[in-house]
Amino acid sequence: MNDNAISDGQQVRCFIRAHGAGALASVDPGHGGAPSNALVTYACDFDGSPLFLFSTLSEHTRNLAKDKRAALLVEAAKGRRNPQTGPRVTLAGTVAKLPARDIEAARARFLARHPDAALYAGFGDFAFYRMTVERVHWVGGFAQARWIPAKRVMIRDKAAIAAIAEAAPGVIEHMNADHADAIDLCARVLLGRKGAGWRLTGIDPDGCDLRLGARTARLDFDEMASDAGDCRTQLVTLTKRARATG
Repeated sequence: MNDNAISDGQQVRCFIRAHGAGALASVDPGHGGAPSNALVTYACDFDGSPLFLFSTLSEHTRNLAKDKRAALLVEAAKGRRNPQTGPRVTLAGTVAKLPARDIEAARARFLARHPDAALYAGFGDFAFYRMTVERVHWVGGFAQARWIPAKRVMIRDKAAIAAIAEAAPGVIEHMNADHADAIDLCARVLLGRKGAGWRLTGIDPDGCDLRLGARTARLDFDEMASDAGDCRTQLVTLTKRARATG
């Protein structure tokens, strides 16, 4: 994906999914509503919404308990000679603790993306949170800024979300057990990643999360999948492309 040519919601969403950390701005009521910033890790829900695991001891968690408004900056700019030429996106909305019915699904998504968090995810002062995105500001590079409606970035197709969420565990298990060579091939040829033993850790309507040790990678689908059959078709297409290229 050319990060200077991102023009639609799916591509912006894929950029968000490819990263797992960002700067979260919250409102600090203890200092007259001054903005407060914190480095946080996140995972993406099936619709693309950020999921967080926060401790009540953190300042941003205490801020959010009083004012749910927040903004999350995700960037791929700091490693460049001129960071202003790098892509970044800001998600603005509200962040709230998840209800009990959604916790286990969020836990699975978050720990698949951040397995080290399993060390403290069960502590009593930690809880899972979700951002409801209301506005999206995309900057593709220097002088390439624009606002994009959240409805164009977050997936609104509830049937597709439910179908992929249900199929995900089976697809992940099948790919890791029966097609490990295809995963390695796609990681090496399509993503330029070294090493053998890459595994699928997550799948969503936009693509797959891969991991090898502490390294992660993102394999995007060409088109958004709406059910298990679409996922299979996309994975077959990517594997064929990797074989033809490699």
